[in-house]
Amino acid sequence: MDINKLLGWVAPLPFGALLGLYWTVHGLVYTLYGTPAQKRDYPLEIVLGLPLAAFCVAIHILIRRITGNNTLYSWIIESVLIGLLIYGFYRS
Repeated sequence: MDINKLLGWVAPLPFGALLGLYWTVHGLVYTLYGTPAQKRDYPLEIVLGLPLAAFCVAIHILIRRITGNNTLYSWIIESVLIGLLIYGFYRS
């Protein structure tokens, strides 16, 4: 496998998609097999995890197409976007 292809999929936004999938599975497990309090609280993770995963994958594909599958430029743009999100999160 080519290193550019590998780095194209191991970029910052696919990690956000994996986080969204983890939230979805985690919420689903606690909703199905948790205590009554957990069954009440954890469906929110499912509701928030799926759109996060879909948004991260869609933006990643869009950035890859805009940059012409250039791995360096897509990493730079995605890193700046993630940095701005983290900065906004901690400033709010």
